[in-house]
Amino acid sequence: MYISVVSLFVNDVDRAADFYVQKLGWEKTMDVPMGEDARWVTVAPSHAQTSFTLSKGSPGWSPEKVGGFSGVILETDDVFKTHDELAKKGVEFEEPPRTEPWGGWAMFKDSEGNIHGLHSPAPVGVSSN
Repeated sequence: MYISVVSLFVNDVDRAADFYVQKLGWEKTMDVPMGEDARWVTVAPSHAQTSFTLSKGSPGWSPEKVGGFSGVILETDDVFKTHDELAKKGVEFEEPPRTEPWGGWAMFKDSEGNIHGLHSPAPVGVSSN
């Protein structure tokens, strides 16, 4: 058993999909109609089992629920290196990378204002900035 899909509320599905594909380098894994005026769009890191479904208009969705901390933490080998790579692509960071007792930590914002954690195991590298 594994987690297949995590719903992520967005205001613009196409803009959000473009962010995850163009800025993070993920893949759009599905884009199919789901009834009138709705689509099932998923994005995921390459070869990942878990994906985000970019949800707008689904049960529980409202504009007020878009944005803020998502509760999702993405794992990377080196948070400093990943920060530098993503920042060059225009990804906005809410918290720059730093070293904590539990490892490297940063927080970034997607195109919809959703904020995700970025973690790497300790020890981590030093920023090249």
